[in-house]
Amino acid sequence: MEEGQKPVYFISKVLQGAELRYQQVEKVALTLIFAARRLRPYFQCHPIIVRTNQPIRQVLHKPDLAGRMMSWAIELSEYQISYEPRTAIKAQALTDFIAEMTQNPPPSAQTAETPMSAIWKLYVDGSSNAKGSGAGMIVENLDGVAVEHSLSFEFNATNNQEEYEAMIAGLIQAREMGTRHLKVFSDSQLVTFQILGEYQTKGPLMCRYLEKVKELIQSFESVEVEHIRRAENTRADILAKLASTKSPGNNRSVIQHNMPNPCIVMSISESNPEVAKETWITPIVNYLAERVLPLDQKEAIKIVRRNAHLCMVHGRLYKRGLSTPFLKCLNPGDVQYVLEEIHEGINGHHMGGHSLAKKALRAGFYWPTMERDAHEHVKKCEKCQKFADVHKAPPEEMTSITSPWPFYKWGIDILGPFPMAAGRVQWLIVVINYFTKWVEAEPLATITSQRARKLFWRSIVYRFGILAEVITDNGTQFTDTKFQELMSSL
Repeated sequence: MEEGQKPVYFISKVLQGAELRYQQVEKVALTLIFAARRLRPYFQCHPIIVRTNQPIRQVLHKPDLAGRMMSWAIELSEYQISYEPRTAIKAQALTDFIAEMTQNPPPSAQTAETPMSAIWKLYVDGSSNAKGSGAGMIVENLDGVAVEHSLSFEFNATNNQEEYEAMIAGLIQAREMGTRHLKVFSDSQLVTFQILGEYQTKGPLMCRYLEKVKELIQSFESVEVEHIRRAENTRADILAKLASTKSPGNNRSVIQHNMPNPCIVMSISESNPEVAKETWITPIVNYLAERVLPLDQKEAIKIVRRNAHLCMVHGRLYKRGLSTPFLKCLNPGDVQYVLEEIHEGINGHHMGGHSLAKKALRAGFYWPTMERDAHEHVKKCEKCQKFADVHKAPPEEMTSITSPWPFYKWGIDILGPFPMAAGRVQWLIVVINYFTKWVEAEPLATITSQRARKLFWRSIVYRFGILAEVITDNGTQFTDTKFQELMSSL
């Protein structure tokens, strides 16, 4: 059989409406989605290799995607897809011809250097106003492929702090995309020249930011930092203003994220390793990173089984599922904060324990005892206990009163006072039989023990015979000595 690449099937699609305004990375993802839907039997039966010069794998595997990119990533997760850089034309010429890429034809000869190893450009900027603060980052390569990131800050920050936060977030974004050579552009003269060492850094906060930036720069092969004018950094400035002015959820950038705390805030375990405690995450991380298992065989088997749906992404532990994006695994110290924000935060409405656990799962978090912790949190919420619609059940189990035969057990009570009627009667004495529900009633002007005895003799004993039990509410008429003697004599 002759070896080599051969066309089997081709499909095409014309972009219409809002699709024409998609970014380049979104267009590539849409192309892959369209191919997977049209060629579903091929995608289900065979492993698929996607050869492209776009950073589609890095974008689709980010845990903080939003909007249509998240739904596309979930849809593609069911297939066995691997991504490779495009090293030769071959069958790619057919797809280029179909897409009618007449303005940018493929080069006649390919070099050994792939686009991922070329120099990428990073534009960063920060913005602050009365409504909030944010940052915008753009990672762009020589072919014009750009990945935009809009970052909204949930904390108060100065202008210099925002510029540093934007710089750090941009470097992390470029590192996650696999960039090795980077050129950074910023319109902040102070931040740029502090990184270059031409300006002196004052204050412990700025020194910590500078140390963080230099630590991230070490992860690249080469990084150049350059100061540009604000007019040359327009797009990053627009992204920063969008993050600081628009309400959450309205920003339709490819990647959008909210930062609750500054990036230099260290956790307890980082600032003081002696205080760090071993959690449920620790043995799993030790196994995934160093292949170290506990000495207990049962615990080792549990960790190996749990490892099937857990993975490490840039030093963090995530849980993957069939129909959900990557879920961030939380330490016990962060669980209470997450439950409080979801249950009674700015968008919380004090839902029940089951709904609280499911909402935390949809928010992108996971820990083994989600249901139990959510129910315990709801039980400890003061407002839920005070204003909840609780069923008013009796404190003790209620027992029904039975009667073995007719006219065996009677109940007696006095009702009133009612509006006075003829004969100055305003009270009503009622006797009911528990078996037949027969009712005897007589209006009274006065309620005395003598009138109660008279009613019993005339209406009950004379008509129905000797009774066995009488149930009263222990009123004064029924606890009288003469009434009790009558009952005893019967």
